[in-house]
Amino acid sequence: MNVESFKIFINRLADMSGEYVAKNFGRRIDVDYKADASPVTAIDKNTEEMLRGEIEKNFPDHGIIGEEWGNKNPDAEFVWIIDPIDGTKSFITGVPLFGTLIGLARGGEPILGLIDQPVLKERIVGDCRECLFNGSPVRAAKNTELDGITLLSSDFRYCARGEKAEKWRELENRAAIARTWGDCYGYMLVCRGLAHIMADAELEIWDAAALIPALRGAGVSYSDWKGGSNIGNVDGLIAACTPELHKKALELLNR
Repeated sequence: MNVESFKIFINRLADMSGEYVAKNFGRRIDVDYKADASPVTAIDKNTEEMLRGEIEKNFPDHGIIGEEWGNKNPDAEFVWIIDPIDGTKSFITGVPLFGTLIGLARGGEPILGLIDQPVLKERIVGDCRECLFNGSPVRAAKNTELDGITLLSSDFRYCARGEKAEKWRELENRAAIARTWGDCYGYMLVCRGLAHIMADAELEIWDAAALIPALRGAGVSYSDWKGGSNIGNVDGLIAACTPELHKKALELLNR
């Protein structure tokens, strides 16, 4: 299959999962907590199980990496990477700033990514060459200066800790808008040109894999906080709408 065929399939996956997630949004549901203190619900687990089943049925030789149900054949040529609900804290509190992340990697390199917000009916699909929002191409904004930007993060407390605390506060102060419109939704806003920098202090592979093809396709510059390309680790992710803005943010945070 080529990338276009995979796009049809990945949209079908999101149609299926989105209906289930949206139906269960805004309800009071039981919440468990993992060893790292992050919340998880039956909706997270059921959504991933649904997606895995559909992938296994259609592509039995493909690998799967999922946040809730672990890895299956992770060394396969094609591997699907799933975060069924990225932003569970938003989901359980009735805030629609979460999404389902589905990524596809070939030979360890992300080639296709989807971010789906089923309540707002907003979806991004990226293939490293283009980024589509609800089927129409989008590009990042053109801002090159830190002053006056819209700065986003999933949680400022994690960005402003340790040796980076003072530097992050300076970045916040230079922004016109600084908000925690975070998790995958923040990266969606950067891809659409509506925000300028989105940063997370820590990120797992299932958080990052679907984002990378979308960011690339929208012309977004990104790296870990040290400027490296090893995304999906404790060094986090910082995405900026232009290379110039990205460079200035990194210089401020690492000086």
